Amino acid sequence: MSERRVDSLSGHSEPEPASSRPRGDTRLDATLLRARRHNRFLTPPNGPTAGKALPVEIAFLASYGVPLVLLQYAAALACRQGVSADAVLLAEGLVAEEAFYRTLARHLDVDFLDESANIASSGDMAAKAECGFARLAEAPHGILWLFAPRGAAIGRLMSAARGAHGRPLFALTTPSLFAAALRSTSPRYLARLAAFTAERANPELCVRTAMRRWTVIRFIAANGILLACLFAPIREISLTAALFYSVASLSSVFLRLFACAASFDDPNVAPELDDAALPAYSIVVALYKEAAVAPQLARAIDRLNYPRAKLDVKFIVEDDDWETAEALRTNAPHTPHEIIVAPAGAPRTKPRALNVAMPFLRGSLVAIFDAEDLPEPDQLRKAAAIFAGAPPEVACLQANLCIDNGVQNWLTGLFAIEYAILFEVFDKGLAALGLPLFLGGAANHFRLRALRDAGYWDAFNVTEDADLGLRLARAGYEVRTFPSRTYEEAPANFPALLGQRTRWVKGWMLTAIVHCRRPLDLLADLGALRAGAVLAMFSGGFAGPLLGPFFALFLAYHAAFGNLLSPATTVEIALSTLWCFLALSGAGAVIWLTIVGMRRQKLAALWPALLFSPVWALMLSLAAWRALRDLWLRPFHWEKTEHGMAQRGPSAVPPAEPSIKQPLFE
Repeated sequence: MSERRVDSLSGHSEPEPASSRPRGDTRLDATLLRARRHNRFLTPPNGPTAGKALPVEIAFLASYGVPLVLLQYAAALACRQGVSADAVLLAEGLVAEEAFYRTLARHLDVDFLDESANIASSGDMAAKAECGFARLAEAPHGILWLFAPRGAAIGRLMSAARGAHGRPLFALTTPSLFAAALRSTSPRYLARLAAFTAERANPELCVRTAMRRWTVIRFIAANGILLACLFAPIREISLTAALFYSVASLSSVFLRLFACAASFDDPNVAPELDDAALPAYSIVVALYKEAAVAPQLARAIDRLNYPRAKLDVKFIVEDDDWETAEALRTNAPHTPHEIIVAPAGAPRTKPRALNVAMPFLRGSLVAIFDAEDLPEPDQLRKAAAIFAGAPPEVACLQANLCIDNGVQNWLTGLFAIEYAILFEVFDKGLAALGLPLFLGGAANHFRLRALRDAGYWDAFNVTEDADLGLRLARAGYEVRTFPSRTYEEAPANFPALLGQRTRWVKGWMLTAIVHCRRPLDLLADLGALRAGAVLAMFSGGFAGPLLGPFFALFLAYHAAFGNLLSPATTVEIALSTLWCFLALSGAGAVIWLTIVGMRRQKLAALWPALLFSPVWALMLSLAAWRALRDLWLRPFHWEKTEHGMAQRGPSAVPPAEPSIKQPLFE
């Protein structure tokens, strides 16, 4: 048969056999052949589905020109994946979404509403999105309800339409248009929800409620006083400050050593699940000014080895970022996805953008990626398998973040080495020890239920990842790591790197202020050992870069002009021993973690970048002092890191396989 648009057909003609198609019309045949070659459809037309009744959610399409062989393939794949047949038909690009629902509306003899739908603003937005229907604010032609049914709901709606006396009092639309209509009814409510959802869960653990001016003054003053005391002319004051800093630094060193030793445990793996056992998976990517990386992002999404009918991809863009939105539409992935425009509001941060998508997710598991991320194709399958075998207390799995432009210059080389240390060694060891884990900004996989319990992300925290990891730990949840890599791009110039690190260190300061302002509560939530580990991480995260270079000058001065190397009294011997031990153990920890991390990620070729380590340390110190300034002047400001400017290495994700660029039936 010749191709015709589904919504232009009339009557209920039977599909013509393949032999009656025009010889030049080979698009359907080529599509089915390609589907078999890529193992998407395992059941041929004369297989187990032949002769069986089609699922009710797609059977009506046979009367509107969709070939029976196409519907049989969709039914076979749906059976294999454990999803509804309409989900397969739409996810694989075999029928356009609008064509499917327009044809369904025609079959039920009801209206189809597109952008004109005006949903009543009352009620829970998340509940409406999940159930797929809502009451209309206006009732054109007596229509009271708007439906966007999926799966079994389509069959129930058909039964309701048949049982209705006269024309049913509802209309249909697509799920995408339904979600857009929900967002357009209450943009201010959605903006407030995204900004303050964490505060509704626990306001005591949120930055905005903790950031009083007096709190910031005390924090800045404490660091300034400690630095001043370190070089005070009164010897007792100077030694006391040095002793305090030494103990804090030594706790960070020991934590790193123990984490490195624990990181040699077996990786967290689980047997792979069959397609039918895999859960629905939502992928959320927040983007701002990322038009340059939209094409590679689309390819990375399409290369994920996961049933497309079980994927739910959300791209979140800001309301003034039309370039990124247009780039996503132009280079759209074939995987079912939705571009969500975040309503105008404050703060303009990544966590707020992520919160915007939360009421509209359909998956029980959620993956967070950044715009430049290239995850390994089997990452979602690995995470789903581990979640299936893990206790419900395991709320998050952190994949390894790797840098694939490390060879570009010494800055990207040291960045790649630092990430290897953090994700291949330190985080892996913390998870093995059962200690709280400060998450990385991407490649995080969550149980949606745990995210909801935690209140999602704190929109005002500029290192929302570290904060969320700690809030999950205080709520009784556990974070683990697993052996899958996501490749990222490191900033290749000094200003971009300095801005990024300033934001990171400022976020660590904000997180420390929030979680340490009531130390007894932190101790009660985590216990002594885990609370001590958190304090040690704060010590290494911002206190080290902030005061470390000055403490190094202090030791150098006492070694050259003091009695550090020739102590006389008992106190001097004790202090000299402590400082020498700190210097040696700190250097040993750095060397050991560096060797292990570089070996695990095979970064031996980057060793020349290590010669610039002193310059890197000074950059971190400068970023820490800039962060302290920003903490006073603009605590919630998000310093954007530009992507798409670096020379990426060999792509971890090859080009997408040939696929259907447009639906067969539109």
